[in-house]
Amino acid sequence: SLLFQGIACSQIMTHLLKEIRSMQAPHAKVLSKKNQIVSFSPEGQQSMEFLATKNDAALFCMASHNKKRPNNMVIGRTFDRQVLDLCELGVLKYKSTQDYGGQVPKKRIGSKPLLLFVGDGWQQGVSSDYRNLQNLLIDFYRGDVVDRIILSGLDHIIVFTLGEPQREGGSRMIH
Repeated sequence: SLLFQGIACSQIMTHLLKEIRSMQAPHAKVLSKKNQIVSFSPEGQQSMEFLATKNDAALFCMASHNKKRPNNMVIGRTFDRQVLDLCELGVLKYKSTQDYGGQVPKKRIGSKPLLLFVGDGWQQGVSSDYRNLQNLLIDFYRGDVVDRIILSGLDHIIVFTLGEPQREGGSRMIH
């Protein structure tokens, strides 16, 4: 996967990209240069396709920050060198692994995460958007496809919680 910054990027989002990189090592690459990309425009999608093709990455994540969309993250995947899916997420309360106290063990190379999706909306068909997002997140974090998993290879868990809408007609919160 390819991880990069948009036009402007906050310190929180830069740290989040580095943490995603550490979870996906060695299958992720972080670009340090900021990119003039507006994600959902045709030109932005062409730029994402170019970067993904140039870096031989099927999955990507762009972090950005502006007044209208603070701490914004766009994740997506490509197929046949064209953008297949894009999903925009707002990061409201980011906690680093270092914020949990104690010594955080390093993720071992080749280990697999356990992905846990909590909340009725993921499975009850509230919206096909949530099923598509779940599928995209699974592709983004699963790493190499394997036939068997050795229990000692599970050294971390990633939990996605789908909360209730904040207000009438509002979007749901994913933690």
